[in-house]
Amino acid sequence: MKSIAVIIDLKTGLETFLRNNLKIVFENQVDIHFYYLNLLTDDVYIEEDVVLVMTEERAVKAQKYLKDNKAIIVLRRTVKEDALYPIFKIPPKTKVLVVNDTVETTLETVTLLYQIGIDHLNLIPYESGMVYEDINIAITPDVVRKVPANIQNIIDIGNRYIDMTSFIQIIDKLKITDKEITKKLIDYTESIITFESGIKSQIRELYIKNEQLDTVVNLSNEGIMLTSNDDVILVFNETLLKIFNIQQDIVGVHLDALFNVDTLEILNRETLNEELIEYKDKFVIINKTRTKYLGENYGYYYNFQEVTYIKTLEQNLRKKMRNKGFITRYNFEEIITDSSVMKSCIELAKKIANSDLTVFISGESGTGKELLAQSIHNESSRGYHPFIAANCAAFAENLLESELFGYEGGAFTGALKEGKAGMFELANNGSIFLDEIGDMPLSLQTRLLRVLQERQVMRIGSQRVIEINTRVIVATNKNLYDMVKKGTFREDLYYRINVLPLNIPPLRQRKADILPLLEHFIDKGKHIALSDEVKQFLLRYSWPGNIREVQNVAAYIGIIHERDVYLNDLPYYLLDKGDEFKIEVQEIKETIGLKRCYDLMDLILNKNVHGRNIGRQGLEALLKEIYSDISEGEIRRILNVLNQFEFVMSYKGRKGSVVTEKGKIFMEWVVKKELRQPN
Repeated sequence: MKSIAVIIDLKTGLETFLRNNLKIVFENQVDIHFYYLNLLTDDVYIEEDVVLVMTEERAVKAQKYLKDNKAIIVLRRTVKEDALYPIFKIPPKTKVLVVNDTVETTLETVTLLYQIGIDHLNLIPYESGMVYEDINIAITPDVVRKVPANIQNIIDIGNRYIDMTSFIQIIDKLKITDKEITKKLIDYTESIITFESGIKSQIRELYIKNEQLDTVVNLSNEGIMLTSNDDVILVFNETLLKIFNIQQDIVGVHLDALFNVDTLEILNRETLNEELIEYKDKFVIINKTRTKYLGENYGYYYNFQEVTYIKTLEQNLRKKMRNKGFITRYNFEEIITDSSVMKSCIELAKKIANSDLTVFISGESGTGKELLAQSIHNESSRGYHPFIAANCAAFAENLLESELFGYEGGAFTGALKEGKAGMFELANNGSIFLDEIGDMPLSLQTRLLRVLQERQVMRIGSQRVIEINTRVIVATNKNLYDMVKKGTFREDLYYRINVLPLNIPPLRQRKADILPLLEHFIDKGKHIALSDEVKQFLLRYSWPGNIREVQNVAAYIGIIHERDVYLNDLPYYLLDKGDEFKIEVQEIKETIGLKRCYDLMDLILNKNVHGRNIGRQGLEALLKEIYSDISEGEIRRILNVLNQFEFVMSYKGRKGSVVTEKGKIFMEWVVKKELRQPN
């Protein structure tokens, strides 16, 4: 079997690395023996077929131990391809310390790096005892221990591998013709940098990766540019060329050759953040940041966005807009309803959402007009754009005008120096919700009509027209048609906004929603239960404040009560509403008489208070003392009506009739509201 001798200075981990390196190609087809110069004596003779040494100096020292000097091969060693990738990223002309175990091997490593094409750096060979305060990066072939402590950025390229040319010399010296070994050598060279081809033949994978990166970069709608510290362009994309109408490859071109003086003055600033420039009738937003690698300045990254004036305004204002809450919180899925009429309303709203036409929402106060408006916006294609809400009743006329349409700087006393964008501008590409539009002054109705017709706004104090792409949603709790007849609302504006009408039914017309809404708003952690009497009362109550009033009642119950809630536990104003018993009173007056009804309930209540139950015959006897003409049949009819309204509960047997809590409230109401008036 052929044999190889490897001579190194002393025992380290290097022998293990070199043995494994040789076995990559030869496997177990040759014997490998290691000799250490510091242990060799004069009577030692090395008789292996090939002798490998690391340097020319070692070759000279090893000669006296050899019978045939021709068998000596000074190994040429290189590095693996992937070990060099971090070195490629170091900025040009950067000082980098190269560290190896001896002066000779350090110089050898420097030479190796230059030979394989690392020529963009200022490589400094390490010398023991020297101080390198101005250097931040070191390269070493697995000799990290010798790197000065002040250098934190270390690129360890690992032990150097035997170069292909040295393997060919070894194979030639050993006179090996095994094709399998040749194949292994070819596979081996795929992963290392060879001296013959250098880096240029080893960058296939890097080239492919760069092509993939170029594809991604060129898909961007934003211009991208990377420059060196000297303002020389290193990387750019196609969008950049389009923005600045450049017709040539600009890699290696200095910025001075591309841009005018005014633009250069801006580009030369250390950093740029959303900087707006005008370049040949284009508006361009520029961002600029410094790039670093291992603590060293690499160059500058530029980002360019081409925009029209409105897009520029949108870019700068949308951040502020979100901070001010110009976004939606509700969608259709969050609307709580078990009512068929409300479900129909929602289905119609979903169809309306797919259009860009103006939406006209009508409904009483508190029915959820803005909730529905936000849901329509979210469901539409504009859902990712601004939703701006303005209450036309909340501002004075002059203030509402400036809020809606904006103003130029200095347009009036107290105006901001830089001016202000109006809500229509802020809502560009999104939706504007004009609540309580029936309260908009006539003078502003005229301006609004023009905006809706022309899709343009003009700020107060400006002569410049701004194009807008905004969907308009309006709402009111008033009858605008009646207002048109009275001349308090413009007829032409009415027909301009009444394109897609949508009416939200009041809560009293969708009683199926009352209890689910109340339960939704009550604090879930308290496990509060409503008595049947409370539920019936709430279902009968007309809820003039609609959902907003339900929220108030839920908040009251959640704070005041812990468990079961009875009629007297409700807010007092619910039990004292002037219109609560109008329907019942009207029917009682027309059928049995309010005074007789009240007197009968009073008798029942008084007898029950004294612990005595009273039946129909007892009631007849007592009532005849008041009304001599009353009969048992009439008393039966009165009790039937009172039972129907749940004012009285009549039982068979001795229990007789009892006035309910609801009945007691009714009696108090009758005394306050009715019995003081002529019957």
